[in-house]
Amino acid sequence: MLTVLTKTSFIYSSVNNINSWVVQLVKQNRARHIYVYNSSHLTPTERVKFFYALKGRNGKPGILDSTQSIFLAKAVISTPKESVTEIEAFLNTWKCKFSTKKTSNEKPTHALIRYSTTQLNASQRVQFVYGMYGRGKSKGIFEKGSKEVLAKSIFFVPLKRLIEVKQFLKSWNCEILIEEVKVNE
Repeated sequence: MLTVLTKTSFIYSSVNNINSWVVQLVKQNRARHIYVYNSSHLTPTERVKFFYALKGRNGKPGILDSTQSIFLAKAVISTPKESVTEIEAFLNTWKCKFSTKKTSNEKPTHALIRYSTTQLNASQRVQFVYGMYGRGKSKGIFEKGSKEVLAKSIFFVPLKRLIEVKQFLKSWNCEILIEEVKVNE
């Protein structure tokens, strides 16, 4: 079942983790930066410490709480414009490489899409990935290494591609959340 929130341009499903993402984004209805970071250089122990510092542990808040940032997916954070310095200092402290997309809720140019494939079994997920990137001579909806794929469950596409991507996700019966944003690069 899809529900539409017209005021903030969200389309979302009734999945709990996606709903919590919607609530956080509605509260954060202002200009923000999307950070795509890489923590693969960290050892497994360092990575655990990184995520504790990021998300908090045992009731102690992490940097996400203190900056009112949102963990969108592994390697993707949404942060208010006012907290950019803190988030960048945090990522630099951990020596994480990152890229940034500056967004606002003005006239939208792109769609930030979060999807879930939890309803797919293992072989369906493999077929889903083939549909995303293609296999052999067949093409997928994205090229390998596409900058439109921010993380495993996050796309960032121009509005002109939104219908195509939405149809692909619907064909796989994926739970989706779409937020239309303007990119201020």
